[in-house]
Parts: sequence; structure tokens; C-alpha cells
Amino acid sequence: MTVISILNHKGGTGKTTTTVNLGKALALQGKKVLIVDIDSQSNLSQHVGIESPTETVYDALCKNESLPVIDLGDNLHLVPANLELAGADDELRKNVNGYFRLRESLKAIQSNYDFILIDCPPSLEILTINALIASSEVIIPTQSQYFSIKGLQTIFELIEELKQNLNPTLKIKGILLTQVNNTVINKTIQETVHEGYGDLVFKTFIRQNVALTEASYSNQTIFDYQSKSQGAEDYFNLSKEILNG
Repeated sequence: MTVISILNHKGGTGKTTTTVNLGKALALQGKKVLIVDIDSQSNLSQHVGIESPTETVYDALCKNESLPVIDLGDNLHLVPANLELAGADDELRKNVNGYFRLRESLKAIQSNYDFILIDCPPSLEILTINALIASSEVIIPTQSQYFSIKGLQTIFELIEELKQNLNPTLKIKGILLTQVNNTVINKTIQETVHEGYGDLVFKTFIRQNVALTEASYSNQTIFDYQSKSQGAEDYFNLSKEILNG
């Protein structure tokens, strides 16, 4: 069983898109997958059509209740979130074990799954740290843009600090380039990332594909919305790279 945080403290990098579509791709290959929404914007939950859940990850983190799990079908399950999670930071800081709540909550159900993917909020605050302490690996989606690449070092520093103090087995699974196109500047940035991070960059990258955006508005994964699209091809290839790596 592998727990992976999908993390970038910048918005718009493809965290939620990656969580839901990588999760579905792994499920299509027979893996039992749980996707976990720990962002108060609840984009992951909404992406799969869960708009107003009555029970959420907040209840587990702040009320010591069991994680609510929704069966999405075909080996894929969801722990949803909603706006109530915006108040979790203060609640967790009051708790001596506040940084470990997600890890403890997952222990009761993690044996049911091959993969648990956590969609982190666009920050490096206590919810993200909860996810990293609960995880064995991190995937960092990043746009092929200068300011997105520049922020990678901050994430690396946080992960190194957590490895030294709270989660020594945590490792970076890979940097995932998203929204890739054929412009000269885009290609130059891709080359810079590969030169700087080498084997930490996934061979698979996610091309710009309007179907990925359309799928989210339709509350579907890319495989349910348009299974022959470039987006579906790219995320399926990413899942194979992860399974083979």
C-alpha cells in the first residue's frame, strides 16, 4: 500500500486533475484506490460530483470520527471535503497530535487499498504537513512556467525538514510537468527542469488538452469523459510509469 501526496503550494498546477485522473488510471488497472480531499475549496470532491457531503475529512481530523468513504465505482473511493475544512488549521494546532491526525485516521482503512492519493491544499500549512506525515511518497505537479519552477525548491526544503524530524521514509516520487505545449519558452523551461532535477522528473508529461478542463466541468474523470483524448493517454502512461517504477 502506497500513500502519495499530490502537492504544490501554487494554485493551478494540476494537483486536483492529477489526483482524480491518476487515481482513475490506477483503478482501471485493477488497483484499489482511495483519493482524499484535504483542501477546503473541495475541488476534488466537486470534480467527481460530490457537491454537499454530509460527512467529510474534517470530521475525522477535528472530531476524532472515522474517515467517511464514498464508493465512486470501479475500484475508486473518495474521502470528501467541504468549506468547513477552512477552520481545521486552528483546531489542529490546539491538539498535541494535530500534525498526525490524518495518518492516524488512515490507519483504520489503508489496508483496503493499493494506493491512497491525497490532494493537498495550495499552501504549506498544517493540513499539507498532515498529508506529508501520512505519506510515503510525493508527486509535485508543476506547470512549465518560470514562476512554477522557481517554487520547487521551497517544497524540497519542507520535505527534507519533515524527513529529518517527522517522517524519515518520505521521498519524492517525481516532478510532473503539466500543461505542456510546443512553444519555445515552454520547451526551454522543460529542459531547465530536467537539467536541474534529472531522474526526479517523470518521463511522462501532461500535455495541454481542453478535454481535461471539460471533464472537470462535467464532474467526470478524463477516462469517463473522453477516453481517447491526449489527457487520458498521458495519465494512463503516468500510472504505468508509477506501477513500473
